[in-house]
This record gives sequence, C-alpha cells and structure tokens, in this order.
Amino acid sequence: MNKMIENLLNAEQVLKAPLSLEIKKEYDRLIKLIVSIPFSERNLKKINGTGGKVSVTDLIAYQIGWGKCLICWYESGLKMEAPEMPGEGFSKWDYVAIAQHFYAKYQYDQNDQQVKAFHQVVFQLLDIVENENQTGHLDQIGIWTWCTLLSGKHWPLSKWIRINSCAPYKRAYHAIKKCYHL
Repeated sequence: MNKMIENLLNAEQVLKAPLSLEIKKEYDRLIKLIVSIPFSERNLKKINGTGGKVSVTDLIAYQIGWGKCLICWYESGLKMEAPEMPGEGFSKWDYVAIAQHFYAKYQYDQNDQQVKAFHQVVFQLLDIVENENQTGHLDQIGIWTWCTLLSGKHWPLSKWIRINSCAPYKRAYHAIKKCYHL
C-alpha cells in the first residue's frame, strides 16, 4: 500500500466529526478489500452494478466520480453559486449514463493511479466534513441552498456527503465481497 493511503488509514487521531469517522471506516474496509484482489482480476466485469456488469475498477471510478461531483457542488456553494447538478456535463439525473461516464473517465493506466485518485477524493471529503463540523454548518438545514432535492425538501450537508461517500462505499464493498466470495 502506498504512503498516502497508509496516512489516511492512520488519520483517526485527527478526525473529530462522527461523519469523518464513518467515511474513514467505510473507505478503510473498501480499500483493504480492493487491494486484496489481484490486479489482473480488477478489470473483469462480473459485479452487478449500475448499468449492468462492472469491474472493481469501475466501482472505484464510480466513487471518484460522485466524490468529485460532491466537491464541485460544495465549492460552488462556498461561492454562493448554484452548482451544475448533477454535473460532469449532465443536466438530468440519468444514473446509468452518469455511471458509464464515470467508468470511462476515471479509469487509469495503472491501478495505483486510480487508488491514489480515490484517496485524494476521500481526503478532500474528510477535510470538508472536518471544516464544516467546526463551523457548525455540517448538520444544519438551510445553510447550503444546493442541498435541496427536486421535491423542495432541504437536507443538511452531512446527508449529501453521507449518500455520496459512506453509503456507496458500503454498497461497493458488499458487491465486491459477494462477487469474489471473500
């Protein structure tokens, strides 16, 4: 495992927000499972995923893509701008098309590059959570106007982060584990 990932795995002592610890826990489980799978098998499309059969590298790309969208939404919110949603050139929430886009865009020539990109996204999300936890804005409704569903329901930033990190990390972990009988 590279040094950057080891640093994140050992970051618990600096994380204060419960959501950060939850993200870290799910990331740790997922990344440990991923690195236990031989590199030669990580590109095999045999896992049930969004849009059909996907590979382990597709699942990592999916996590990177949604994480980057979330970071862009947050950064737009900091500037008091309305973010492009869902983003990445999409104006409709077409989950299959978005997933296919992520699978293609966030593939890398070497697995280490993809794992490093995933790590960087997780590190940025942890930084956002820790910063917003300190300001008290993480769990407040109405602070982030972009955290509003199409139905008009308002969510706190913490819920948007959770559904775009912890929850899909957990789903990816279970999908890989089931497929590889680990």
